[in-house]
Amino acid sequence: MNIQQTASEVCIPNISTAERRKRLGFAVLAFGFGLAILAILVATGTDRLWRLPLLLLFWGAGSSFFQWLDKTCVGFAAQGVRKLGDTTEKIEDANELAQVRRQALRVQLKGLLVAVPLTLIALALPSLG
Repeated sequence: MNIQQTASEVCIPNISTAERRKRLGFAVLAFGFGLAILAILVATGTDRLWRLPLLLLFWGAGSSFFQWLDKTCVGFAAQGVRKLGDTTEKIEDANELAQVRRQALRVQLKGLLVAVPLTLIALALPSLG
């Protein structure tokens, strides 16, 4: 770690490898489901505005992916807990909790930053039907 690195750059995991796998699995499923819905909407010629709700699926997929990547569960951070093994425990240290919550916010923002362009691409695709 670089001496000039700030505390906000240090990742404090709040989920175990097993919990991370769950989030990656959900990310893959949500993204695949979003693509399948998009394919149906494009193929049937449905009005493009019906593609807007895909933002939620893509955001969920992106958020789950970044929870896996950043070892940070957004829900656990909001509750002030971590699950590094089989049990959930409260995060007692205020600085650690603040850092985990910052990480969770970044996870959500990164998920949104992925979802917006994906949704814009979905809206731009021409209808086939």
